[in-house]
Amino acid sequence: MNDCPQQEQPSRSAKKRAAKVVEELAERLMNLADADFRRLPLTGEIRREIEEARRIKAHSARKRQLKHLAGLLRRDDESRQEAEGFLTLLDLGRHQDAERFHQLEELRERLCDPESREAALDEADRTLHGIDLAKVRRLAEAAQGGTDKRAFRELFRLLRRAQPEAD
Repeated sequence: MNDCPQQEQPSRSAKKRAAKVVEELAERLMNLADADFRRLPLTGEIRREIEEARRIKAHSARKRQLKHLAGLLRRDDESRQEAEGFLTLLDLGRHQDAERFHQLEELRERLCDPESREAALDEADRTLHGIDLAKVRRLAEAAQGGTDKRAFRELFRLLRRAQPEAD
């Protein structure tokens, strides 16, 4: 009899699911935009293998390189966690950018509506520092009713330029 309780080994299906997650991570790393890839905090062999995979265009060769990269990531927990953290932050930043974009669109819509314009102008004055309210009012009145598409687009550009940068 064995006094030590045996640790339960993960099932074959659980191992496959875990391998699939790492493979998806490897694929996301391979498909990063150039600017994002330059900021990737990985170094050494894994970074070189990602660079190699990004250069490969042939489907079969790229798939083999993906499997190889996933294997390296499975063996190197620290690099895998670093890559996962980087991609999480990247996703969070994109989500915040989209949220700010939608907030500006909603503000523009309220500025173009005569009934909510004054409240929207007050909000723009409070939140968008240094914005030219007279120009905003002029563009909003011109864009009212959707007749002047140029003014509608210019109003959004003006709001976007005045928006404070995200931290």
